[in-house]
Amino acid sequence: MIALDTHFWVWFHTGDERLSKTVLQAIGRDTILSAASIWEVMLLMEKGRIQSEMTPEETVRQWLGAAPMTVVPIDKEIAVLSRTLAFSHDDLADRFIAATAHRAKAPLATIDARLSSLRWLKTMH
Repeated sequence: MIALDTHFWVWFHTGDERLSKTVLQAIGRDTILSAASIWEVMLLMEKGRIQSEMTPEETVRQWLGAAPMTVVPIDKEIAVLSRTLAFSHDDLADRFIAATAHRAKAPLATIDARLSSLRWLKTMH
């Protein structure tokens, strides 16, 4: 099982070469995605940082239907972990995504140095 951060989820669906072969081969039915990544992608699309011919909602729904991943909702435990685990920054999406991976005991596929430096979080790239 692996968890994807938002960058890796976007790269998976856009065919970006920054998606490593290691992560690509690990993506499957047991891959998890924080619901925070859905929110973050829609926000980035609304700001024009991710381009698509479809609306943000259509894009996200298509991506969710196209890949065998489990979306993990932000529940009370993830909310608590996002505020009680030691972070070096205050990015809301990062906190929810990292807390989701940590609770699932899954390595987080990320290139974010701030997340990779967290001693309690298993990461891969």
